[in-house]
Amino acid sequence: MWEDEQGIDTVPLKLVVYLVLVGIIIAMAAVGLKNAGPSMDAALMEQQIGGLKSSIQQMQSGYARDLVDPYAPGGNIRTFDLVLPERLEYLCFGADPDPDNNGILTDTPPGLETDGGNVIYYKLTGGSKTLVKLDDSVRLREGLLSGGRWVPNEVDGLPQALVLRGGSQSVTFELVYDRGETYTLSHLTDNVDAYIRPDNTSGLANGLQVSVQPDSVPADGVTAARVSVQVIDSRGRDVHVEGHVINVSSSRGDLGTDQIKTNSHGSGSTTITSGEMGLCVVTGHSPGLNDGSAVLVFTLPPVILEFNDWILSSPGGGPDDELSADFKLEHDAVYSITLTGWSTEAHWPLMPQEWAKGRIDIDGNILVDKEVASESKIEVPFGNMPLGAGNHTLRVTMTNDFNVPLLGDRNLYVETVVLS
Repeated sequence: MWEDEQGIDTVPLKLVVYLVLVGIIIAMAAVGLKNAGPSMDAALMEQQIGGLKSSIQQMQSGYARDLVDPYAPGGNIRTFDLVLPERLEYLCFGADPDPDNNGILTDTPPGLETDGGNVIYYKLTGGSKTLVKLDDSVRLREGLLSGGRWVPNEVDGLPQALVLRGGSQSVTFELVYDRGETYTLSHLTDNVDAYIRPDNTSGLANGLQVSVQPDSVPADGVTAARVSVQVIDSRGRDVHVEGHVINVSSSRGDLGTDQIKTNSHGSGSTTITSGEMGLCVVTGHSPGLNDGSAVLVFTLPPVILEFNDWILSSPGGGPDDELSADFKLEHDAVYSITLTGWSTEAHWPLMPQEWAKGRIDIDGNILVDKEVASESKIEVPFGNMPLGAGNHTLRVTMTNDFNVPLLGDRNLYVETVVLS
């Protein structure tokens, strides 16, 4: 039989060549895909941000929800479903989240804010940050859900921009209105402090805005409310003027200081306390500016009598049949008396369930008897009683003692009695 063995030696060489060529093709494909990734991500971001920019600018002509009115209907709302590539380091609505360009978004202190809300920034790994400028009418703001309503988020008194990272995300923006300005507010909050330059840092100061928090405190001479003042312009916007002297006065109570010098945000604060009950008007004055004022109420300070003890029997039943305390009042007033405590329940078979009944008397004047119907802590109001300033004595007793072996033991635990 005829055989041709001349080509046998060339087979391994051809196989090696083929494998090398295949390897080169695979390597070239991998390099191509690697190089194509950044350009594809950049194109994806450019396309999405372009459409988002157009839509945000168009929504400015819609209805804006009034932030001051808690019953105002929702403003013009638009939701954007974004596909954000893994190479995306950040996408920020309203400001540059990395103004010092150190790659760390969480270390930007106040004072480096550079934008007023009409910008979008994004950055892909290996590339430079991209700025997309919006119309001057756009003011993007990060939202914060408070009391069931979305309001602008602030940190250190400065508005915040919304920062997103990679991955598919849905973000909703709503048009809102506040003190003469319209904002495009996100229904989303992030964990990055990206500061937006305040609306007005150089406008003419026109007046003072005064606020008090909380708006009511006990007139005990100790509990304080905080009085805050802010320099504003004619449209009610904050004016950031530092070192402005504001004189503060009040119709009652004691101020921590009667003169405040504003900080870099055009604001300052002090405290106020009072030992006298009633309505208080706090007023801010400064030459050349319109006065501002706010009100608070100094309420009746509560008297808390702590017992933390059991009443085991009715009066006359032994040493554990009453609890008593002496106290002093600073004001003539009608006081509301509340007992906090619990009781044990006991009754004869086939008879209705009955809990311990408490009785409170002050200086021998008896309030109504009340059942403390709970095995866990409960607040039981015992009614109102007019009392004058001076020394008084309060007694707590149990009126329906019951103690039969195997049937139960009815007792009353008194934690506190509060007069308010």
